[in-house]
Amino acid sequence: MPDIRILSETLSNQIAAGEVVGRPASVVKELVENSIDALSSLITLEIENGGRTLIRVSDNGTGMSKDNALLSIERFATRKILKTEDLFSISTMGFRGEAIPSIAAVSKFTLITRVKDEDAGTNIIISGGKLMNVTDTGAPIGTMIQVKNLFFNTPARKKFLKSTNTEMSHIADTFSSIALGNRYVGFRLFRGGQLIKNFASSDSLHERVIKVLGKDLADNLLEIDCQESDIHVSGFISSPQVTRSSSRMIKIFVNNRLVSDKGVASAILNGYRGSLMKSRFPLAVIYLSLPFDKVDINVHPAKNEVRFFDGKSVCNVVVKAVQSALEQAQKKFFKEALVPEAPEVPVPVKIHRLKNKKLKPPEIVEESLFKYAEQPVRTESPDHREPPGHTEFKPARKASHKEPERPAIKPEKEIKEQAVSKPARTVKAKINYKGKFLIKGQVMSTYIVAETGDGMVLVDQHAAHERIVYEKLKTANKSSTIQSQTLLMPETLELSFREADLLIQIIEELSGYGFDIEPFGGTTFIVKSVPAIIDKKETTPFLFEIIDSLVDKKTSTLKNQWLDDTLILMACHSAIRANQKLNIQEMEQLLIDLEKCENSLHCPHGRPTMIKWGKKDMEKMFKRIV
Repeated sequence: MPDIRILSETLSNQIAAGEVVGRPASVVKELVENSIDALSSLITLEIENGGRTLIRVSDNGTGMSKDNALLSIERFATRKILKTEDLFSISTMGFRGEAIPSIAAVSKFTLITRVKDEDAGTNIIISGGKLMNVTDTGAPIGTMIQVKNLFFNTPARKKFLKSTNTEMSHIADTFSSIALGNRYVGFRLFRGGQLIKNFASSDSLHERVIKVLGKDLADNLLEIDCQESDIHVSGFISSPQVTRSSSRMIKIFVNNRLVSDKGVASAILNGYRGSLMKSRFPLAVIYLSLPFDKVDINVHPAKNEVRFFDGKSVCNVVVKAVQSALEQAQKKFFKEALVPEAPEVPVPVKIHRLKNKKLKPPEIVEESLFKYAEQPVRTESPDHREPPGHTEFKPARKASHKEPERPAIKPEKEIKEQAVSKPARTVKAKINYKGKFLIKGQVMSTYIVAETGDGMVLVDQHAAHERIVYEKLKTANKSSTIQSQTLLMPETLELSFREADLLIQIIEELSGYGFDIEPFGGTTFIVKSVPAIIDKKETTPFLFEIIDSLVDKKTSTLKNQWLDDTLILMACHSAIRANQKLNIQEMEQLLIDLEKCENSLHCPHGRPTMIKWGKKDMEKMFKRIV
């Protein structure tokens, strides 16, 4: 007796559902794409309990007749392809005929549909893949599909679902992404009866991109548009000043279908080459339009991967489109920034030398750049009070076209009396440096050159200061002494559902770092206070960086990892930068503090803080020894 058996239709559909229906967001994707194929102009999605309890998709499309409705619940039943050749020129979102039977196999499923030419609609009820009832019913033109108790008959699958907010964030992201790819269709998303997303069919592409990616991008979007042969690339990219630490916000659409393609994503980054820092990613919405027979979407059941028949040409057009947009933005910036000035006419000015050679100008002392370094000492006479930011030397005025009046020469006696009344010189307290290095200077305003007993070292000032600040913050965090500053104007954070869910999980711990953040309804938050060490201008990018660094991590490991990651980010944002000049005392103080660190040879990211060449190494480089 043979052991091999043909599986039942119900079991086959449940197995197929494993590929098509991974989570509630997968159900939403399949049903909404079917509504788009039905030529709908308005699609409404209703969600309860993160999709576990209810997913309802309603549209005003063409609808289905009773016969077609009954066929739609059969596996591999579709009207979108007829023959093999059709697989290589697919123009619809769906085509396999697997989605509806797969969803119906793992839920309590209801389909109500009606076409324009019929007076009554059709109501089909299925429970766990079994047809329960088919009746006529009153219904508007279009289709409504209701999915209740998803995975009720497959508890193992249900057990792997995440929290309600996490599943809701996936649904909202999927729904918003589909809305991005289909601008001329209206989309509405309700959660627990409350409208939370509304994309009007009258939205411009720019408006829709802003609604999905965030209002903070409104002034930082660059439009791209490039056509070569039958490949057209359009959309929007962010300026290099607005980046994220992950590539999640790069959306790629091929013939309006949201896809994941490493080649195109890499081409976008190549277009930014030289404009982005390492490990930073832009925000982008890229639309690729090309003949349907030049792209294969029949790669995976979820239809989120494609293959191009000429991938190299596609990537080349993408690179060119991004580069062109960045070049145009740069030209526009310089055109607006450069204002021609009237040429200055040099005027001879006589310099009157003072006979009293003992008078010297006061010394100028720059304030220390290090928030955690020893501060310089400023001595002043008791009766002298300088306003904040006072500078004793003022820049010379521009020469005018008129002959300047000759300054009157004061008598030597009057000059001496004025000198006596001047405040005492401003001096910087000398640091008693007893470290390992003898500082020689600074190279490219970025690297400190110092001599050691047996060679020399080159210190990266940013990496070194980052290590110092990180260890200071780590100590301050243990003793809960990180200081906070209140923002004069609170800042608003507009997040996705997934990002909002993450922020809620860590908002209490963030208060220990000096952040005062409060929910403001939905996925909006208000930032009232930030750590004193963080530049106020960097508040929003810093918080986005924290959230982005956590968004791909598992919830169970968040509290074990995000605390240290946040300290590292705070250290990075508050450390001195490259191309920043330091005086000799500041360089000395930096090396003193670096020597006191537990790990003085690497920054918190793992980069070296210094490179050392011994005497033998240098003699080898100069061929003194072989």
